[in-house]
Amino acid sequence: MKSSLVGRNGAGKTTTVSAIAGLRHGRSAGSVVFDGQHLERTSTAGILRAGIALVPEGHRLFPSLTVIENLRLGAFHRRGGGDRLVREQIDRVFTLFSVLPQFAGKTAGQLSGGQQQMVSIGQALMAAPRLLILDEPTSALAPVVGDAIYAALGSLKAESRSILIVEQDIDRALQEADRCYVLDNGKIQLSGPAASFRDDERIQRIVVGEIDG
Repeated sequence: MKSSLVGRNGAGKTTTVSAIAGLRHGRSAGSVVFDGQHLERTSTAGILRAGIALVPEGHRLFPSLTVIENLRLGAFHRRGGGDRLVREQIDRVFTLFSVLPQFAGKTAGQLSGGQQQMVSIGQALMAAPRLLILDEPTSALAPVVGDAIYAALGSLKAESRSILIVEQDIDRALQEADRCYVLDNGKIQLSGPAASFRDDERIQRIVVGEIDG
């Protein structure tokens, strides 16, 4: 299942996914439940072990470490399987992003923005998450790079992995997702099958801040 979370700037999209991933906790009441397990009081590492991984906006890598080293860091919490399992995961990432193997020994700081984003996604995948969350995964990237990233996400969806994408591009969000959630002022205003919203003018009104009522 691939879902999208859309909304105007300041609607609360990044806050929402950061809270899910355990990176931000507020004083307001609420809960995060994943596969029947309450996670709102769980550490970030515990949430990762539970099967949720977040790729934050801005491809936050260690620029002085190589691509391989950055990827290996993504598997730090895994137990069992040893180095063989890590190598298998790296091979999977290199299959998804076929441009990366030629840069395996280069530092992340030497890569282009698009290549860094691919490594960021790969790093999250090293944890073998059941839910992968991506915050604006193609922001400021060339369209051809964005297409390559969405093609890789399509392959992950075919593996029955759940994906939640924060996306500013409404048309792309509706095209790529199975379900869509429209957020404003920290609350879900609309939700349902993405296909049902493709001709729905309410999404445009909400995203530009003109909510009826």
